[in-house]
Amino acid sequence: MATVILSSMKPTRNLLICSLLACFMCAAQISPSDQVFSKLVPALLHKTSVPLRLPTHIPGLEKGNFHAIVNSADETRYIIVLGATPDCEGQHVCSYGALIGTAHPLKDLDFYGVSKRKASSVRLHHGINGDFYDTICAAYCSDSLIVWTEGKYHYIVGLKAGSKPNVIRTANSAIDAADRWK
Repeated sequence: MATVILSSMKPTRNLLICSLLACFMCAAQISPSDQVFSKLVPALLHKTSVPLRLPTHIPGLEKGNFHAIVNSADETRYIIVLGATPDCEGQHVCSYGALIGTAHPLKDLDFYGVSKRKASSVRLHHGINGDFYDTICAAYCSDSLIVWTEGKYHYIVGLKAGSKPNVIRTANSAIDAADRWK
């Protein structure tokens, strides 16, 4: 690791160099998914009162090689499609999954038809309990899901044919990044 010696430079130049180093350090901590989601956050915060749960880790999409598309958003919910193309509306041919936050009871949310699928309990970060719904494959594979509740809000992370560990890791990264999106 290189050592930077600043003592022989003028104070204003020291400050400039330190500021540039700090900016570089901050930029290094921003994940590609943060860059994709940060484009949506201002509009989402304006439209919904549901606290955002946007992941910093999505397996296979770590390089930010996806589009986050707001499928719908209002005061009580948001649905974000993770798409391969900017015009993906959740069709299986272009969708990697979806992120949902809602104040409605889960039985009223049939985006995934969770009432017809078998769940297994999982433990998430911060002592949160969730339910994992495995993918169903026929002509195509559905999204694997993690569903959890925080207070009066319900969240779903869905990843196309996602493995249980990968979907849990994605959900945990969304829970851990909660303060980032306020």
